[in-house]
Amino acid sequence: MSPVRRALDALYLLGGIGGGIALAAIAGIIAAQVIGRQFGLTVLGADDLTAFSVAASATLPLAYAFRHGAHIRVDLIIGRLSGKARFVMETIALLLTTGLCIFFAYSMLDLASDSFEFEDVAQGSVAWKLWVPQGMVGAGVALFAVCLLDDLIVHLTGGTPSYRKAVEASALERAAEEL
Repeated sequence: MSPVRRALDALYLLGGIGGGIALAAIAGIIAAQVIGRQFGLTVLGADDLTAFSVAASATLPLAYAFRHGAHIRVDLIIGRLSGKARFVMETIALLLTTGLCIFFAYSMLDLASDSFEFEDVAQGSVAWKLWVPQGMVGAGVALFAVCLLDDLIVHLTGGTPSYRKAVEASALERAAEEL
């Protein structure tokens, strides 16, 4: 395995771990609220922190999930095609998705930059700095764009993209379980 592949896979894994930490943070915040209520305590800013964690848990692991075939793919059209037609349609799908992710990542990272520059804060009970969650969302989507570009390059060079490898592997696993 090449050093570039190892580095990319490590980045995707890091995003997945970040998403897992964000999910654990949601559980911790909710647990703190529930336990706090029993003792008449309020966790200030818990709603904002939960919302920030939800945003991070939804975007940070996108690349890791995509590489492991965990995204829902609708193959209504591409699944019925083969040969050159399938190659062209998959190329178009990867190009469009990569472009949209690059645009979204740029927009979120630009927003985070503006929030940092203007010291923008949440309007809840605690003035949390908004650039932090915005930056996490931007980083997660940027990592997903890199992952899509990675698969686009693999696809264009004649290799098998990760999403197809994951589907083929899971089909083989299911077949082995049936035996």
